[in-house]
Amino acid sequence: MSFNEKESRKLRSKEAKNKKHEANDAIETSGDEKNGDKTVETTEHEEDSDCGALNNAFASTSASTQVGRKSLSGQTCSLKTLIDDQVLDAGEGMLMMEYMGAKFIADLLPNGTIRWVDTKQIFSTPSAWVNHCKKIVNPDNSGKTGSAWSTIRYKGKRLDSYKLRWYRKQKKIVSNCNLFESSLSFPKSMDIPTCNASLIREHLSSIQTIEEDVEKLRKRNIIEHKDLSNRSSIQDLNVMVKCTPFSALERIQPFTVTISTNALLLIDFHCHLTTGEVVGYLGGNWDITSHNLAILQAFPCRSRLADRERAALVEEEIRQNLEQRNMNVVGWYHSHPKAAPQPTVKDIESQMEYQIAMKGESDSSYIPCIGLICSPYDEWNKSPVSTYQSYWVMPPPEYRPQEYGKPMQMLHTVTRDSFLTQDLLLEMRLLAHFYIESRDAVDFKAIFKGDITYWEKLQISLQPNLPRDLQLTEGQTTAQAQVQQQALSHFWAFLKGLILV
Repeated sequence: MSFNEKESRKLRSKEAKNKKHEANDAIETSGDEKNGDKTVETTEHEEDSDCGALNNAFASTSASTQVGRKSLSGQTCSLKTLIDDQVLDAGEGMLMMEYMGAKFIADLLPNGTIRWVDTKQIFSTPSAWVNHCKKIVNPDNSGKTGSAWSTIRYKGKRLDSYKLRWYRKQKKIVSNCNLFESSLSFPKSMDIPTCNASLIREHLSSIQTIEEDVEKLRKRNIIEHKDLSNRSSIQDLNVMVKCTPFSALERIQPFTVTISTNALLLIDFHCHLTTGEVVGYLGGNWDITSHNLAILQAFPCRSRLADRERAALVEEEIRQNLEQRNMNVVGWYHSHPKAAPQPTVKDIESQMEYQIAMKGESDSSYIPCIGLICSPYDEWNKSPVSTYQSYWVMPPPEYRPQEYGKPMQMLHTVTRDSFLTQDLLLEMRLLAHFYIESRDAVDFKAIFKGDITYWEKLQISLQPNLPRDLQLTEGQTTAQAQVQQQALSHFWAFLKGLILV
């Protein structure tokens, strides 16, 4: 056998091994797909970002998915995703790869990028780093051999094994929810009257939240508006101000407010998940004829205070979802985890800004906007049920512009929904996944007060806002009561599978 023939045979053997290696990578990355799921394509792309999660967050998760590309919840897996979900830790020298006898070491940065130790060059994806290193060793190499995720080692283990662990976890979260969703049939969307959604485009700006010391806030006395200093003086923006009823001023509330039970249910669930403050928007419509502001759906912001980039993406997702449902932004909500649901000075200022943004150019384009505060763990509240405060800010008189606006108590009525929607169930799943492994996540197995656990406290708090088909009422037949009780049991099992894993 000639030298050329030997080299040709070696080359063919090497190519066969590479193809086998790629096939194994594809099988592993697919996450053990069963039950008719589609074949997974695992060709490495130049960019594997988690931004696609926002555009697909409300897509149905019951359909077949390409798990090698996205999880069953629609979220794409990237290095930043694994860091955010605490699967990987950022640090120096965490990543290593070998190619044709050469070894390369890199740092994993907190934003999910890779920094090569030798030159301090930054690479946005695993593929970019691997291809760069391979070309250094073999400049003639024009193609990609194998998956970058399987080539790189993190703390000595293949990087794709951590990706697979993350996908399996997502699959477990979704499968735990299927018990409830397969037992009951829900409409895919709500029947919402058409409204103009154009005003929200400029309104959705960066989230204004309060980073506060809850213990200090709890110990502060709630002051009256008349005791507030004006803007020219130094004022603690975290001091709480008692809302004034319109009846105290011998005035009538300027408009009525109705809130759906589904909106309150999601808000209460969101606020219970963490000891930190949460924020979200209220979607609905404004009936200028009856002067009624209807809050139909809550849109939680799944982002952290410091993560401005993700906050902008979440707000854009909310804007699109509002437009798809023909809703307007009609307010915002946030939590006071352990304090009373009275607005702080900063809440008053934020609400005033929102009211100005929603004012419009004429009476016909005007849409009211209210603030809603939920207090799930107020230590002064003897009941396990969360307390709420709806408020609207009365601007100061023109001749006293340095005064803060006055927070006015907005009485609202609750309209009971007939059933839970797919939007609500999916948002509950996404919220639970977002907070479940965070440092400020609530341990629902722990004791809340006395012999009541946080899980039991959550059930008691959510109970008043369940829809009609999950409410046990008088006059039902035994068969109807049994069906309703079974449906309610499925719902609690659904929630339990989300937060007690």
